[in-house]
Amino acid sequence: MSGGEWPTMPNEPISIVQVSDTHVSGKRAYFLDNWDVFVDLMRADAPDLIVHSGDLSFDGAGDSDDLAFAAREQERLSAPWLALPGNHDIGESLAAIRLDQPTNVARRAAWASHFGPTQWMRDIGEWRLVGLDTSLMGCDTPEEAAQRRFLEETLASRAGCPVLLFQHMPPYLTEADDPALTTLAVPHAARHWLFDTCLSGGVKAIACGHVHVYRHLSYGGIDIVWAPATSFFNIIERQKFGCVPRAGYVEWTLNGDKISHRLVEPPLMLTHDVGAWNKAQGSTTKMPPRPAPTGR
Repeated sequence: MSGGEWPTMPNEPISIVQVSDTHVSGKRAYFLDNWDVFVDLMRADAPDLIVHSGDLSFDGAGDSDDLAFAAREQERLSAPWLALPGNHDIGESLAAIRLDQPTNVARRAAWASHFGPTQWMRDIGEWRLVGLDTSLMGCDTPEEAAQRRFLEETLASRAGCPVLLFQHMPPYLTEADDPALTTLAVPHAARHWLFDTCLSGGVKAIACGHVHVYRHLSYGGIDIVWAPATSFFNIIERQKFGCVPRAGYVEWTLNGDKISHRLVEPPLMLTHDVGAWNKAQGSTTKMPPRPAPTGR
């Protein structure tokens, strides 16, 4: 965490801005325009906290310079912030690999050197905030087992306070019981453990990203909110989720033990459609170099 003192306002509504999938890079600087808009908006009207729900970098899992660049850009925020890793930052779950970048010790250590642990807990007002690393889910590794214990112990010690959980991947896409292999959601093998733990542990909402589209679902009374990206979109492909992807972020309000959210789509943010590029090349990470402006 960085960007100022930790907020403590137990008797006032608390504003948390969730931004996701910014995909910044000094070498492939295609999406810095929208990130600059976001930074300016946060400076003009700073929330109590900013949480980045993953994929800060364009290709941090394959290029350490991208991860370092994303860390420097995060420091431009004037409000306190927390960050979670996405698959473009530390690699993919071993249960569902698409980019041939499996998560491993080295990638997680690189993340930690810039941003700290890949999972965390903070208390703010009457709420407990928890962050998880979805790249570990479904891996059946000691690291996944340790994260499971972390969540179980963190929820067990909350003393009755409600919980807002942040993670990169959504728990599911359309049907929670769908066992189909997907790189867009938590692997089926880990999904129901996550839900069972959250339902018994006071989790009121799960805030995620990864799919680059805003969506509001629920499971067993838990709100599940997908934050849109500020970076790139595949508009035709993502329309299958029933909405048109546009650049933006999510603003959460914690008021006592109540929680609400709203989608924010700033008019100065552009919606970059990379559908044609992905169709031709198979991956956004293959876009050619486009350096950031000199002196950035």
